[in-house]
Amino acid sequence: MPYITTSNSKRIVRTLSEISLDEIEIAVYNREIYFLNKKERAMLKGIREFLRDPENFSTQYYKPLEVKDTFRYVYPENKPSYHKDNTCPRLQSNFINFEIPVEIRERGEEDVKKFRVWFAEHKGLLETDLKDFIFKLQARFLITREINPKSIDYSNSGSEEVKNYNVQDLENQIDEILREAGRFYNANPDKQQIIKRFGKLTFLAYVHGNIYSNDSGLNDDELKDFLRMYDEKFKKPVKDLLIEYYRLLHNPEMTFSGTLLDKLNFRPCGHCMNDNHGE
Repeated sequence: MPYITTSNSKRIVRTLSEISLDEIEIAVYNREIYFLNKKERAMLKGIREFLRDPENFSTQYYKPLEVKDTFRYVYPENKPSYHKDNTCPRLQSNFINFEIPVEIRERGEEDVKKFRVWFAEHKGLLETDLKDFIFKLQARFLITREINPKSIDYSNSGSEEVKNYNVQDLENQIDEILREAGRFYNANPDKQQIIKRFGKLTFLAYVHGNIYSNDSGLNDDELKDFLRMYDEKFKKPVKDLLIEYYRLLHNPEMTFSGTLLDKLNFRPCGHCMNDNHGE
């Protein structure tokens, strides 16, 4: 049966209503995870339901992936692919997409197209000297807003690392991160109100511009740095481990029927699903 990557299963869920997904009664885990917001809970519940019962998911929550150029990334969005299995060479490619700075997107499609041409000419610099890449980008496109290197969004659709987990390993790791988050909270009384107020809003660390209603006592850059740290140390690892947990419980091989994936607007990989490559 055809195989898809975990990142593409997330793409399916992102098109769906977070309200309907969050109404799924089963909790995301066997204990409360206080720092997840409604959108994050909905995404996790959606991925779990897709892995648990994909046919029912496609009937109850179905919304085909709409693919259009949003002018948000250097490389326009394409239909996601499904593969013969996880050994397809195209899954090993190190494809990196780059989010176009907001100032350029706000100027319109023509400036986005110019940036895409410029990016192709300077892609090597991005990979070897990020700070110089940003300096040249700002000078060429007269960007006045600061671009923090840590805020640059790379969308990598290449290979995904597969670790030899079992369900108990994953539960132990998730529980340990949650305990660590609790210890961090107790050890930092000066940050407790910030965690209460902004812990569910760590996406603010990656937005351009000012943070609305920043009453944290930190300036915007300091608050973004703290939220980014909190997100990377606690929230992202827990969400990634939960998705792996669902995979092991419900669909270890990440395989689905081709008919279902066609319905969800996936396309067969031009390499491994091509008759000329042994299919």
